[in-house]
Amino acid sequence: MGNNNFYMKPKNDYVFKKIFGDERNSDILKSLLESILDKNIQSVEVINGEIPKGNIEDKKSILDIRATIDDNIQVDIEMQVSRTIYMPARSLYYWAKMYSEQLNIGEKYNGLKKTICINFVDFEATKSKNYHSVYKIIEKDQGYILTDVMELHFIEMNKLDNDYDDDKLSQWVRFIKGDSREEMEKMAIANKDIDRALEVLNTMTMSKKERAAYLSREMALHDEATRIAEATEEGMKIGIEKGIEKGIEQGIEQGIEQGIEKGERLAQVRTAKNLRSLGVDVEVIAKSTGLSVEEVEKL
Repeated sequence: MGNNNFYMKPKNDYVFKKIFGDERNSDILKSLLESILDKNIQSVEVINGEIPKGNIEDKKSILDIRATIDDNIQVDIEMQVSRTIYMPARSLYYWAKMYSEQLNIGEKYNGLKKTICINFVDFEATKSKNYHSVYKIIEKDQGYILTDVMELHFIEMNKLDNDYDDDKLSQWVRFIKGDSREEMEKMAIANKDIDRALEVLNTMTMSKKERAAYLSREMALHDEATRIAEATEEGMKIGIEKGIEKGIEQGIEQGIEQGIEKGERLAQVRTAKNLRSLGVDVEVIAKSTGLSVEEVEKL
């Protein structure tokens, strides 16, 4: 098989869809969904099991899984390991599109199915301290749910650590992260459904065609992540320069908010130093620059 150390990580969206999006593996998808939604599921039907060949090399293609649960709930599952700006807004947009596409002209609203979007991400997408967070429409003051037709789930794999109980969902997430072959095998021993998923993964690993597709997708995702990182770095550089020159009037829109903040800070410090050298009172400097008196005194 070549390199014995080689193994595929299920968090690669191509592998993720091959494991959970294949109709032959509906029992595996059912187990994963039950652990996420914390409910018993009778049936799961995958709607978009096919993966168009061109999508593997397409850096921006989304290999999501759409399915119907018990004939009355529609769900979309997306795996996203590359840091994505505005992930919550994007997920809400996809949810709205899925929900609205159900209704044809003249049909009644009571025929709309509950719609759930589940986002597996490997970066911080929300402010939640938990690795699994669920969002619904609730009344602001009393906290009651307006309607249960909407659910957004974020599973931030990077937030899962050893402090969490070893329940079925954490077992699935540890397997999907694929930090090591040993960790994946450990989860397979603890959970029979994960053992089934590992069998599917091992079969894929032995296929030259699947290995080539996996590596091709890894390269595409790496290229996209590199592009985003370079754009962010350039944006931060521009933001810092603009912050110094203009006292943070504006920056560019993508990825430079942090850079602007640094630029503003540098501008404040530079102005404060100049005023101190001119003998201006410390409190006056603090008020005019936004720095604290203590910060000004240290300059």
